[in-house]
Amino acid sequence: MSKKKMIIGVSAAVFILIAAAYIGTCFWFRDRYWPGTVINGIPSASLSPDELSQQLVGEIPEYALDIIEQDGSSETIKGSQIGFTYTYPELYEIKDGQNFFLWFTGFFSSHEYEVEHAGAYDEDMLSQVVASLNCMTRDDIQEPEDAYVEITDKGPVIHEEVYGNAIDEAKLMEALKEAIDSEADQIDLASAGAYRQPAVTLESESMKTAQETIEELAHITLTYDFRYKTVELTPETIRTWIVEDGEGSYEISRDKAAAYVHSLKEAEDTVWRQRQFYSTSRKQEITVEGGTYGWCIDEEGETDQLLADIAAGEDVTREPVFTMDPFPGVTGSNDIGDTYVEIDLSAQHMWYYKDGALFMDTDVTTGTMSTGHATPAGVFYIENRLRDTELKGEDYLTKVSYWMQVYLGIGIHDAVWRSDFGKDYYLTDGSHGCINTPYDKVQLLFDNVVVGTPVIMYY
Repeated sequence: MSKKKMIIGVSAAVFILIAAAYIGTCFWFRDRYWPGTVINGIPSASLSPDELSQQLVGEIPEYALDIIEQDGSSETIKGSQIGFTYTYPELYEIKDGQNFFLWFTGFFSSHEYEVEHAGAYDEDMLSQVVASLNCMTRDDIQEPEDAYVEITDKGPVIHEEVYGNAIDEAKLMEALKEAIDSEADQIDLASAGAYRQPAVTLESESMKTAQETIEELAHITLTYDFRYKTVELTPETIRTWIVEDGEGSYEISRDKAAAYVHSLKEAEDTVWRQRQFYSTSRKQEITVEGGTYGWCIDEEGETDQLLADIAAGEDVTREPVFTMDPFPGVTGSNDIGDTYVEIDLSAQHMWYYKDGALFMDTDVTTGTMSTGHATPAGVFYIENRLRDTELKGEDYLTKVSYWMQVYLGIGIHDAVWRSDFGKDYYLTDGSHGCINTPYDKVQLLFDNVVVGTPVIMYY
């Protein structure tokens, strides 16, 4: 063999060896990183993405998520409970970007990379874990309660909403997925909105409207002026009259307002009620029967006015609506005052006091006791004054010059057919019930008494 052929043969063999080595190395780096590759600070030449991923993952602690409840209690979901794994998707992208035929270029330049890991988990496993969490299974779960208005005997009571600690499972799952996806190490369930919420709170428009309506209905003070004293109706009392109106709002109960007016009438009316009265003839206080004179509240009229005052929404001081009220100017608690006609039916004597001073007095003759025409005792008043009128009964027709009606058909009038008054005529020879009075005395009384003057008659 010639020397030339030997050289050619050796050269061919060397080339074949080099080519074989190159191709073999290409196949080696087909699944491995080039020389000079550094990823996350780790020399990665000749490592496969799977090998490097395993190494990187091994340096990361197991994932865990702490769950904090609103009462401060906590529990933890571990990554192993939900099949949580870490991956490095970019490792494969880096490898795919390195042409394995050019592996040798790695010797001539540096190839450094920083990659981020990604987490993955099994949602079915997460659902199972969530179902067994303490926040889902605890014995003291309190469902949320709406704010509401309760009508009680003491008036409307505003109940605040109750938030409770019941979990909204769908919202919890959503919040947990978001936390796990971001690899958060802690989640606050209250901040994450995982609890069920009341549908109605004090800040809800319906509750604000209800509270405003209630306050508008019960904020006035009404002061009743009885001249000698006052009675105050407070917002606290009015509040107890508030009821639902059947249409989702509130109103003042007329029945409850009327019941209050009735109680006021029971407490303050003096019509047909006994009184203490100082008797001129007996020189001491005595108990006299009631009659048509005094305070008498008009229940229907006062209820109407009371409801109107509440609706107007302004504080007010006024007298009650009366069907009867005492003589003008009377301020004393006994409501008789110091201008009145006094008749002692046993003594058959009459006095007229005007502004506290005795103006006149006289003997009189009253209704016949023996025939059942006794003049009634009680506190009455001058209902009217008439001149020259006729008194008609079943068996009489009498003309009188002065007439002052006291009660029903009974009045004070002149009796010219009598020449004497007083004594005990009333026992068997008195009137049909009227107060027979000497002409000059009844004339004096008529000219100085006014309608409304109290007339106190007693035995």
